[in-house]
Amino acid sequence: MQGVGVHAKAKGIPVDGLSGSLGKNALDICEYGVSSLMTTVNAPMSLDEALDRAEELYLEGAIRMFRFIKAGMDMR
Repeated sequence: MQGVGVHAKAKGIPVDGLSGSLGKNALDICEYGVSSLMTTVNAPMSLDEALDRAEELYLEGAIRMFRFIKAGMDMR
């Protein structure tokens, strides 16, 4: 992801990340050109539950992420 962010930043292309969860210092990736991060996990759950529901959680996470992007575009 860092390489993508650096190349996109050089061309003025924003990059948003969608991840299962965010670990310590996750926002450090923003130094490499990633604009923001969104998680897929939407409530406390075990790793087994998250893996079992991965497709559903990634879809819902993507929908939330794109709604934020649209909201930002509508603010202009």
